[in-house]
Amino acid sequence: MNDAFKRLSTDLVLILHWPLDEDLSSAGPRVVIELQFIDGGTLTSMSVPSEQLLQAATQKLVPYPLISPAGLVSIDSDGLPIPLPESQAIALDHLVANAVSTDMLEDEPDAAAMLAEFRARLLKSLEHVDQAIASLAKP
Repeated sequence: MNDAFKRLSTDLVLILHWPLDEDLSSAGPRVVIELQFIDGGTLTSMSVPSEQLLQAATQKLVPYPLISPAGLVSIDSDGLPIPLPESQAIALDHLVANAVSTDMLEDEPDAAAMLAEFRARLLKSLEHVDQAIASLAKP
C-alpha cells in the first residue's frame, strides 16, 4: 500500500483571500483559506465567514493601543510576532479631530460634559509630555 502522506512536503503555506467590499454572498463576506505547497500548488481550500474568522483570531490576540513619542497612535498585540506596519498608525491630532467632529457628537446627549472631561484628560496628558521634555533637558 502506498502512503500518500509520505510524499507530502512539510513546507506548507497558508493563504487567506479576504473578500472585497463588493464580494458579498447571501451568507455575508467569506474568506477563502488555501493551504498550498511551498511551490504554489494547492493542497486544499475552504471558505469561512469572515466574521467567524475574525472572532476566532481576536480571541487569541490581546490588542492594545500604542502612542509613539511623535504622537502616532497604533494598535499592537502580544499575539503577533511582528508589530503592525507604521503606515496603519494615525496622528493623535487627527484622532482627536475625528472624535470631536460634528458627526461623532450629534448623537451624544451629554456631549458638552464629555468634551469637558476629554479636555481635562488632554491637559493632563500635556502635563506628562511637559514633564518628559523637562526630564530630558537635565544633564
